[in-house]
Formats: sequence, structure tokens, C-alpha cells
Amino acid sequence: MERVEVREQLRVLREARVIALDIIPGAVPIETYRFPERCLMLFGAEGPGLSEKAVSMADDVVYISQFGSVRSINAGAAAAVAMHCWIAQRAM
Repeated sequence: MERVEVREQLRVLREARVIALDIIPGAVPIETYRFPERCLMLFGAEGPGLSEKAVSMADDVVYISQFGSVRSINAGAAAAVAMHCWIAQRAM
């Protein structure tokens, strides 16, 4: 890979927004959130969620709406839901 290509890829990566997915105060529901075209999604461990440092590095924090008293869902399931929302918004 040429240096010019690497620099361009780094520029594109720097423009990506970091989206944390966690149920915390101030997070917005995934149903109303408009995902940016370029984003990096962060998912925490089931139960404890994301670390404070990870959340502080995020541009936005989004949560997946759930019924009942469950605070978290499996990270793989959360990733599938979030990526489906992203692709559904791109298809419109």
C-alpha cells in the first residue's frame, strides 16, 4: 500500500464518529438516532456495559430500547441490532 493511500485511509478514519451503545443517563434511543455514514460503534460487556473512559471518548451515546428490568443484552445481539439500524438508514 502506498503512503498516499494510507494517509487517505487515516483521514477517513479520523472523520468517523465514535458511537457508544449503553443504557446510561443522557443516552438517546436507537429508534430516533440518525447514525452517521462513517462511525465506529463501541459495545460493552453484558452487565457492566462500557467503561467510563470508553463512554468519555464517544461522540454520541445510544441505547437499545428494552422492556422490563433488564439493563443489558448480549453484545453480539446489540451489535446486530445497531448494525441493522445503520444499514436500514442507508437504504432509505
